[in-house]
Amino acid sequence: MKDYIGEVINNREIAKDAYLLEMSFDKLPPIKGGQFAMLEVPRDDCILCRPLGVCMADETYAAFLYQLKGKGTHALTTLEKGDELRVVMPLGNGFPIGKYENVAIIGGGFGVVPLYLTAAECGGNARIYNGFATKKQILLGKEFDGVGKLTVCTDDGSAGFCGFPTAALEKDMADGYKPDAIFCCGPEPLMKAVKRMGEAKNIPTYLSLEARMGCGVGACLTCTCKADGHNKRVCKDGPVFSGKEVYQ
Repeated sequence: MKDYIGEVINNREIAKDAYLLEMSFDKLPPIKGGQFAMLEVPRDDCILCRPLGVCMADETYAAFLYQLKGKGTHALTTLEKGDELRVVMPLGNGFPIGKYENVAIIGGGFGVVPLYLTAAECGGNARIYNGFATKKQILLGKEFDGVGKLTVCTDDGSAGFCGFPTAALEKDMADGYKPDAIFCCGPEPLMKAVKRMGEAKNIPTYLSLEARMGCGVGACLTCTCKADGHNKRVCKDGPVFSGKEVYQ
């Protein structure tokens, strides 16, 4: 974990209230799918950095997909090409990529953000199930399609599979597919459903939790959660936890 000064390459809205911030750096360490960064906010009255999942990365490049919510993220939308920004990364742990050969990846809404890099690291072996409320809210469809077998799911059936991503995976499993593990990031109800599915079918699950964060390094205890019966920090001990540890 280290501070880096990056230069903005592009910062654009790719869907309603969804912005892709692309930055260049002199040199970055390896970043695992599921790890995150703390970004400085270009606004004097925003003291705390904003935690954002690392969407894409290589040795000199990192991209962050973020949702416009409050004054901090609104300030991020004002960044223009050539602007410089301080970024602390990589933070937290990532998904156990390399431990399993065939992985099912499930994302919901902005929970897909850390899953692109995760899928890319799986070398094309992943089956990806990304869920959104409607077609207009689909994020990075073409990009995900290039790193694994993608099934887009929408609640209203306006694109892809009509229904939740867990239902799409259940359908494929009924046809004979069985993943070695399931990686998930998304709303809490989705991750609880993935945990239950894994337990019912004896498939290991790994869940990337979301929480309000102050420091991102485990000092402030703002993001404390219950895991394996103990208080743990989402930023330092997570954000990826085994499904056996959480939602007990």
